[in-house]
Amino acid sequence: MMTLISQMRLEKDKFSVNLDVKHFSPEELKVKVMGDYVEIHGKHEERQDEHGYVSRDFQRRYKIPVDVDLLSITSTLSPDGVLTVTGPRKLADVPERSIPITREEKVAIGAAPKK
Repeated sequence: MMTLISQMRLEKDKFSVNLDVKHFSPEELKVKVMGDYVEIHGKHEERQDEHGYVSRDFQRRYKIPVDVDLLSITSTLSPDGVLTVTGPRKLADVPERSIPITREEKVAIGAAPKK
């Protein structure tokens, strides 16, 4: 059984997924956005290794946060076989602001009104 090491991160400015795909060549990998998920699929036909013959196939889906720009998602493959899928998060246009606290004259929690 093949175990894929996977890590999803949500940082202040980006969403990213790292996936160990060292057993696959770039031609055997597909990354696509389907609705609000990113799908990663890898497949290679039967081939010989030191133990005999092996074929591998996997599919992973990750939910894309609503504030990630779907059209800006990219993927890169490192020389050591780690696929990284990244999408920038839309930064809120609203600047941080302090909200003043006003004091009310009447008690919010207290005795029941008199009849």
